[in-house]
Amino acid sequence: MLFCDAGGPGTSSIACPRCGTSNLAQARYCITCGTPLAVSVPPAQPSVAAGPQPPPHPYYAYTAAYWENQRAGRIDNTKTGLLLLMIGLLIVWIPFIGAVGGIIALVGALLVILGREAFGQEHARNVILSIIFFFVGIGISIVGALVLFFAAISFTANNPGIIVQPSFVSLGLIIIVGGAITAIAQVLLTYALQKRNGRILLWSGYATSIALNIVNTLIIYPLFVGGRPFFFETGLFFLPAFLGAIPALLYAVAYYLARDRIVRREIPSPMMQQSSVTM
Repeated sequence: MLFCDAGGPGTSSIACPRCGTSNLAQARYCITCGTPLAVSVPPAQPSVAAGPQPPPHPYYAYTAAYWENQRAGRIDNTKTGLLLLMIGLLIVWIPFIGAVGGIIALVGALLVILGREAFGQEHARNVILSIIFFFVGIGISIVGALVLFFAAISFTANNPGIIVQPSFVSLGLIIIVGGAITAIAQVLLTYALQKRNGRILLWSGYATSIALNIVNTLIIYPLFVGGRPFFFETGLFFLPAFLGAIPALLYAVAYYLARDRIVRREIPSPMMQQSSVTM
């Protein structure tokens, strides 16, 4: 019996390896003897060469070494800033050269601000709050003093013959409140970098500075204004400056403890990853 090719002319076929019968290319078994047939594999398509790829975005091009260098620079800024803060605080209370110490301390604070991101989110947030408290305290002191002076000038203008000066107590209270708010900045600046002893020193310096501010404003300064000669003759005129050494030294020791933790590589953690981009 003869079998015709079911596929018709032009249809691809496959021969049985056992009996030689022609089968359709899609057949899996020979129609004559049932021998399994090999499944044809379509020819491989030639690969298309990929075109030129666009350069990576600069944000993703930064390597781990880049971020590590950035982080190391911020750590160095903080260490240098804390050192300058200590030096500034050690001389800020000395008469006649205290202004120099204030400038040195200000530069140190700026360096600590620049290096804040290397020590985690808590420290970075505290540093920002420190800046806010610093300017709010100064603003309250300045605005409050101006309000008192303008109120006195206005009262004098409306009441000829009566000269009114701002109350020393009122002015002192404004200075005390403003100083208390400003002093919080010195606590927050390194609070997250401190252990228990360092935080105790920071709060001790804060409490001492407020207490001295109250004593100076309400007791010592009014005596100076009263023109008591013995304050100048005995050198007690410099008493407020010398008393200011107490909170300055407490803050300086606390800053030393924070810097010592950085130098000993206790902070920041070696495994901390850089998660932000500096613009």
